[in-house]
Amino acid sequence: MTTAPAPVRPAAAAAAAPAAAAAAAPVVTAARAEDAEPLARVLAAAFQDDPLTRWAFPDPAHRERVLPAFFRVHLDQCLAHGGALAVHDHDEAGGAPQGALLFLPPGVWEDPRQQDRTAARALDRAIDSARNPESARRLAAITHLQTRRHPRHRPHYYLAFIGVHPDAHRTGAGEALLAAMLTAVDRAGQAVYAETSSPSGARLSRTAGFTRFGEAIALPAGGPRLNPVWRGPR
Repeated sequence: MTTAPAPVRPAAAAAAAPAAAAAAAPVVTAARAEDAEPLARVLAAAFQDDPLTRWAFPDPAHRERVLPAFFRVHLDQCLAHGGALAVHDHDEAGGAPQGALLFLPPGVWEDPRQQDRTAARALDRAIDSARNPESARRLAAITHLQTRRHPRHRPHYYLAFIGVHPDAHRTGAGEALLAAMLTAVDRAGQAVYAETSSPSGARLSRTAGFTRFGEAIALPAGGPRLNPVWRGPR
């Protein structure tokens, strides 16, 4: 595996903004372990109607019930590598988060350590796979196809999830999260890879300088398409 660089320090990225704009801008901070539960809930709300989660969890009641636990597993995995950001309203820093961004640094996503196997078992429990085998199969299909298409031998950050609570849409929260991550990643001279699952995600990535990275990933059984995107070092 490649050696992971120093963790991203998103708070420093905001300092580059003009003072007048920063006064009204959402506040982005590095998430802490104690933030995991509220961030899992805000990501669950953000992705409740996302095409990917609707396909993976077709029963709305099941989706609403399991998404917080699903995102908690991913949060714990990313937090272990300093890979979680939170965004708050500019005058409520430290209050309820408006959104979150999860990422893994170079060399981590493909590392088959015990921690990753533990996360896989935790996901099975989170989605209640024993009683929801179809969702388990669909998540396995997503993971398999993503892994096959993930770029190798090119060090990069993997942007796993970015989501904003529906009540905070059009506040600039998503843009602030992505800008904070990319500023720090650019300072490290690294690239970023992601897959977009919605039109809004595609627009956000294009605005931030991502470009298409090969053909779309077509999920089986009439599932949505994931669009791989790449942003090279700046």
